[in-house]
Amino acid sequence: MGRSEAAEPDKPEFCLFSRRNNSLTDGQRRALFGSLATVSIGVATAFAAAGAWMILPYSLAELGALFWAFRFFERGAGDWERLTVNGDRVVLETRRRGEVERHEFNRLWVRVGRAGARSEARVVLRYSGRDVEFGNHLPPTDRRRVARELESVLGRFR
Repeated sequence: MGRSEAAEPDKPEFCLFSRRNNSLTDGQRRALFGSLATVSIGVATAFAAAGAWMILPYSLAELGALFWAFRFFERGAGDWERLTVNGDRVVLETRRRGEVERHEFNRLWVRVGRAGARSEARVVLRYSGRDVEFGNHLPPTDRRRVARELESVLGRFR
């Protein structure tokens, strides 16, 4: 007895992969920080040489804060989400700050919903009394389109 194409594990009926929109690569982010640090330390050193030495500690504090901000954003640069519908399974995998989380749902019982303000509404999968959010890396218009498409895909199985 042959399996349908939709039930094959390597050919899901629906698959959505989204990731953060990073405007800078890791190397570009480091180069930007290095150039900002060079300019800031250079200006602070010039002022310190002219007698305004208190500029130097403030410049170092500013660079420390900038370093931690860049580091915070870099930790989330590899975040992604993958939603797959295959046969009677709906699988949501999420990577946030290095931690991968996996949720698996029965296709017959999962429902698609929305949460949050109407303009920035998040898409949620409702299953067994709990909501699991996805689509954080998608623009609002794409979230609405994906929610409609997912509702259609899930409805075809019922």
